[in-house]
Amino acid sequence: MAVWTSIENAKVIGILPDYRRLIKQNISKSDAQKICAQQLISNDALKIFEKRMNNVENPLRTLGQHIEVINQIAAGITTPKRADEYNWYNCFKY
Repeated sequence: MAVWTSIENAKVIGILPDYRRLIKQNISKSDAQKICAQQLISNDALKIFEKRMNNVENPLRTLGQHIEVINQIAAGITTPKRADEYNWYNCFKY
């Protein structure tokens, strides 16, 4: 598993309100992940995700899955396992 950078994780934390809002609107998690991943990629003026997205088979799925992982960590549901995930643990409860 690739380690996500601090700036990538910070950008993902920033999309969590939109992600949670979509889920509350009864949009499936996988669709919410795709929508938010596309938004992050489309708005990536600083090209924070460019290298990672160029090195994976399915960029939307990869980023979407990471959005859910960070969502679980930020909510305090999942214990952090690597890199700066510990910085985000329990920082954005439901």
